[in-house]
Amino acid sequence: MTNYAPLHLEIAACLWEAVLALRDRPAADPDALERALAIRGAFDRLGTETLRPIILSWTATVERALQGLDDDCPFGFDWAYVGRWLTESVDWTHPHHPVLLSDATEQDAAQAWPTGIEETPSSGPTDIAGREDHLALRARARSAIEYPDHLANHARSELIADIRGAEDHIERSPLSWPIHLHAAAIEHRYGTNIHAAIDEATLDAEIAAWCREWWKEAGDERDPATLDDETVIAIYFDGHPSDGCAKDLLQVTPPLFHTSIAAKSVETGRYCVLSTAHLTVQTAGLLDGWASWPPTERPIDIAASVYGWFVPTRSLDEARQTQLPADLLRLMAFGQSRGFQFLLLDCDGDRSDDLPVHDW
Repeated sequence: MTNYAPLHLEIAACLWEAVLALRDRPAADPDALERALAIRGAFDRLGTETLRPIILSWTATVERALQGLDDDCPFGFDWAYVGRWLTESVDWTHPHHPVLLSDATEQDAAQAWPTGIEETPSSGPTDIAGREDHLALRARARSAIEYPDHLANHARSELIADIRGAEDHIERSPLSWPIHLHAAAIEHRYGTNIHAAIDEATLDAEIAAWCREWWKEAGDERDPATLDDETVIAIYFDGHPSDGCAKDLLQVTPPLFHTSIAAKSVETGRYCVLSTAHLTVQTAGLLDGWASWPPTERPIDIAASVYGWFVPTRSLDEARQTQLPADLLRLMAFGQSRGFQFLLLDCDGDRSDDLPVHDW
């Protein structure tokens, strides 16, 4: 987890507050009104969740600018400066997203998305630390698809690397980012019931359903079906002599899987299962024979399974391709075009409508 100094947090809060002020309470002059409309357009186009990390990424830039104001502002943080900096330094009329004017002049506004709070060039795939990071990455990808001509080559490469990093992150963890979990334990004479939900309203609905099931034990004559969940819960546990309910808000953090450790311990890949009927009987015989050859003598690395073969889809040089039959090359191209690294050819596998079928 990244640690931020109090000044960084103060600047970030001021940035967000100043943007809202420029949008909702502009000064009575044409430039300010035009800027307010442009900011509202950015909010409508991208949404608050996408804009927030973009705006907060300017924190370090503002901090560097403030360092030159120490002599002019000796008594502490200059709150008004943030608003002035926003009006002088940000182009809100960019068709994709707001950009810093310094970035626009250096990169022709091709790629001003933040790679981090320090605004330094990306040194590798960006890890997804939270939901906002994921939304920001998706917005970048959408913008690249909508306006491909506005994306510089280096920015395209960085975006591809960040998407690949996000994919790796999701594949390495059962949970993409930390989430809050609402949990409750109901103690009663038969034991303990545990309930959990993503939001409090769903959790209360589960607890209330349990209370309605045992409503007679509360000694209340009212019909619980006519009462809302919160009232049902309060009446039941206030009136019951022994049952109790404890609620808590938990944060579920995904386990950390370090890429370097995973790469050393196990290799992973994607494969699909296809019927051996997509092979001719002659090719099936070749695969049977190759599987028994020494690995250095095989024209392709394969492994025999109980009812078929594992076949890699990686590209081969022309010399190797000439040693393989056309039906096998077609299957390998089929798998590679769909992102699979291996094919499992199995007699019980599914048949694809996109491939020829051979009955044998």
